[in-house]
Amino acid sequence: MLLPAASFVAGSLLAFELPYLPVPLLAALALLALALRRPAGICLAFLSLGLLVAAVRLVLPADPTAGLIRERPVEAVVHVAGHWSPDDDGWSAPARVLRLRQGDRVGSPPLEVVVHLPDPEAPPPSFGSTLRLQGYLSRSPGFANRIPVPPGPWRLRVKSRQLLAVEAPPGWVARLSDTLRRRVEDAYRAAGPDSDGDRQGKALARALVLGDAGGLPLEWKRGLRVTGIYHLLSVSGVHVALVAGAVWLLGGFLPRRPRLLLMLAASSLYLLLVGPMPALVRSAVMAWLAVLALLAERPPAAANALGWAVILLVLDRPDLVRSPAFQLTVAATAGLLLVAPHLARRWHSRHLPRWLTASLAASASAQLATLPFALPRFYLFSPLAPLLNLPAVPWTGLALAASLVWTAAALVSSSLAARLLPILDLLATPFSWPSRTPPGIWCPLPLAVPAWAACLLALGFGLALLLPPRLRALRLLAAACAGAGLWAAVSGVGIERRGPELTMLDVGQGDSILLRDGDHAILVDGGGWDGADLGGRVLLPALLGEGVHRLDALVMTHPDRDHCGGLVDIAAYLTVSEVWSAPGWEPQGCAGRLLSLPGLRHRFLSRGQRLKLGRWRLAVLHPEPEGHRATNERSLVLLASVHGRRALLTGDIERQSEHELADCCGPELRTDVLKVAHHGSRTSSTPIFLEAATPRLALISAGVRNVYHHPSPEVVTRLQEGGARVLRTDRSGEILLAFGADGKIRITTPGAPK
Repeated sequence: MLLPAASFVAGSLLAFELPYLPVPLLAALALLALALRRPAGICLAFLSLGLLVAAVRLVLPADPTAGLIRERPVEAVVHVAGHWSPDDDGWSAPARVLRLRQGDRVGSPPLEVVVHLPDPEAPPPSFGSTLRLQGYLSRSPGFANRIPVPPGPWRLRVKSRQLLAVEAPPGWVARLSDTLRRRVEDAYRAAGPDSDGDRQGKALARALVLGDAGGLPLEWKRGLRVTGIYHLLSVSGVHVALVAGAVWLLGGFLPRRPRLLLMLAASSLYLLLVGPMPALVRSAVMAWLAVLALLAERPPAAANALGWAVILLVLDRPDLVRSPAFQLTVAATAGLLLVAPHLARRWHSRHLPRWLTASLAASASAQLATLPFALPRFYLFSPLAPLLNLPAVPWTGLALAASLVWTAAALVSSSLAARLLPILDLLATPFSWPSRTPPGIWCPLPLAVPAWAACLLALGFGLALLLPPRLRALRLLAAACAGAGLWAAVSGVGIERRGPELTMLDVGQGDSILLRDGDHAILVDGGGWDGADLGGRVLLPALLGEGVHRLDALVMTHPDRDHCGGLVDIAAYLTVSEVWSAPGWEPQGCAGRLLSLPGLRHRFLSRGQRLKLGRWRLAVLHPEPEGHRATNERSLVLLASVHGRRALLTGDIERQSEHELADCCGPELRTDVLKVAHHGSRTSSTPIFLEAATPRLALISAGVRNVYHHPSPEVVTRLQEGGARVLRTDRSGEILLAFGADGKIRITTPGAPK
């Protein structure tokens, strides 16, 4: 069933790319291909069925959100398709839109959304309920850098519980799942204090048992991604196998058939507890098919089970084919089933125990199989992952077993679970170790490659590992494939040696400026989000797109989240030498996290200091060495000069600091390029300051449709009336300025729509 399943998935993926999908023709093609009764005909039939299912279920190729006005509220009827999880100010859960109304427009778009409800104290509606609610549809617009980041998921935000009504209760299966989940959640809350600092036992239990890793520190998760073992926190086949194996051992006194039925019930109960996550549903379906085969006294066929699981999942939700979680779990399982046995035999040696070669083969096979999906999305290859998985997998299995036992104890006695919590804290400690070391120790390879190049890399490495030495022609083919993939990785647009450049990156509502000359580069601010990894999702591909694989320094103008947060994130992925900042920031919050990064030197800057970066000359104009002001007013201000041109980087300074700079540094302020302070807020860019700076080009970094309404129209008008051309990231995306030796500044916007 693997080839038909792969054809079915390929058809569903293809449906998203085709401009026209004739349903009757697809149905006829599927029937005709089935009538051929040959392998090629069956694959063609399943390809047509994949196209047909996606076209009918998702109403492709139409856009389900076409015509919606985001500024206007909508009335929606949704089905809650996942368990609720707490967020900053309420609850959130995935849901499927059944009906949608905005004004006179009524429809049933096949849309997946994340519903956000306010009031974290009030319990959310039951999982599986059908809700009628009023709110606003929104999604992050993506980031328009040279390597773009696509928009985020659709979100439906409800401002008040009074705008919510339960239209239909859940069915008995969903009701059982909701009851079980709420009971475990209540037991977790009652069992000792919440996770904090290094005591992350409860957060680890939530991640391993319930599939919710949101409580673990962000730096822990970044460290695990760099080492290539973050997958161990994802609920998948390991969890199902451990639950089923524990039931099999505990039921040793029972006959074979009741034990198998008990395993089937246990895996089903675990699925009800965690919810319909793609990796877990795939694992559960494969486990059910295996148990049913054993009950029928037939040998289970794991590859066929994988094929059927994939087909059933995509039949239910055709849009899953574009989900990273689905792609990674299916690819990893296929690698374990199809590649790992051959690799283990290829690596078999009298000098190594069989368990070691089998473990290495399994880890390497899963990594190779997921490379075409993971590398173009996460931009990181971890060559040490197969070795690191050797101790990490059994330790995670031990932590999972302990977490399951602790969960059972919490259900029985909260006081007993509270006393056992230090054991979980101890088991969680090794998961923090990668975050306490510089990333270079783990030899991560940041790569920006298209999907086809990642496929060539995986194919080349796989053939090189599997083929015996005597097949020289095929091994040369493997080397050619790997070489082509590596060539694509190192021959991108930003890799060639380039001259002095200033690049304002699109980081949404924040600031991030790359200043570089050849191999030298610093990042002045890095944007940032609350509780999310902007560095891995946005900054890493943006810097790789410009050919930057290491940074001489991270420069923090001030410790606001939208300037400092991304600097902490990116330091986990790229090699960084120094951190530059003004003196006097409190050793807490974002500044404290940045200054405590392992292996980095610190340099504190104040007015009068001068630095070099290749041919760039940097002068610090602000702040004074000593001073106690508001955060924005203490922003670091740098004047960067090269080839007779000047760029003034102003952080978030406001009126008072601008007037002081105009008084003390009037002649020095004259500049060709001005990074407009505070995203174009009306509290900055005063007439006195602009008259002193007289910029020819003004750069503004602001998020698309940001809630602060930056930049202020008043400020934009003031800049234009002063003779400055205004460029904005919310309209142009990434803005790149190349400073030529002839004194000319060449402007490009590599991320802008063509």
